Amino acid sequence: MGGGDLTEAQKQTIESNRQRALNKRKQQQQQEPDQQAAAPQAAATKPRGSSRLTSNYYEYNLSTMRDTRGGYLVAEDSSTLAGAMGREALRRRGQKQTDSSEQLRAESTECSECRAVVGVDAAYLREYSVAVCAKCIGEVAEKYSLLTKTEAKEDYLLTDSELSDRELFPVWEKANPHKSTWNNMLLFLRMHVETFAVAKWGSLEALDDEFERRTDAKRARKEKKYLQSVAELRRRTRVEEWERGRRERLKLEAAHEHRFEGGGSDGATQQRCVECGLEIECEELEF
Repeated sequence: MGGGDLTEAQKQTIESNRQRALNKRKQQQQQEPDQQAAAPQAAATKPRGSSRLTSNYYEYNLSTMRDTRGGYLVAEDSSTLAGAMGREALRRRGQKQTDSSEQLRAESTECSECRAVVGVDAAYLREYSVAVCAKCIGEVAEKYSLLTKTEAKEDYLLTDSELSDRELFPVWEKANPHKSTWNNMLLFLRMHVETFAVAKWGSLEALDDEFERRTDAKRARKEKKYLQSVAELRRRTRVEEWERGRRERLKLEAAHEHRFEGGGSDGATQQRCVECGLEIECEELEF
């Protein structure tokens, strides 16, 4: 019998295994429709928030869990979820109604500049209580332009405590355009800032005089610091020139180790370097 020939017993075993596999596949095909029909009913009867055990782990429905910020996930019942969803829907509906009412109010308010009822800017009306249309905002920029906190401090010489008073300065808080993680940008209305600056300094001319005075004082401090630096540089230069001349007269190297001679056996003594002539006073201590 060659290597590729099979015995009768082997052929019977192969045929038996093939028939067993066909029967098993037929049974699985018959069971699949029944399982698909029972799946929706099982899902409907399964309580929310429950878990089921798989082969080696528990599977939870995380959409029904609430993070307690203490390392635990607590399952919420259907009433709690419905309440949360209802509160969120009410909040959104209230916000939408507020925006709509503000828009209607802006559209029916007269502009304080041109006296035209063409719909004032809703943001200016909401944040600054100022009724002005978009056209007048651009044409009367000396009153209705917006200033950042830095500009208000530098241009009108106001302090942080003054700009933090919301009774004096209503502010429009917006996200920082440079980086989302930075602090929000505070926008002040130029008309409000300028009115307070006039009350603080007396007039815009007095504000300009104070600005010039501070600018001159700052320039004087910089000039004084510069002159002090120049004087110190000149002093160091003179010392270096004197030291260089002394070394040239004594024909010394650029650097040397002092060798002192002189002195007595007790009391204060004078010692002198044999190379550069440097004299020091020494005192012997008795222990």
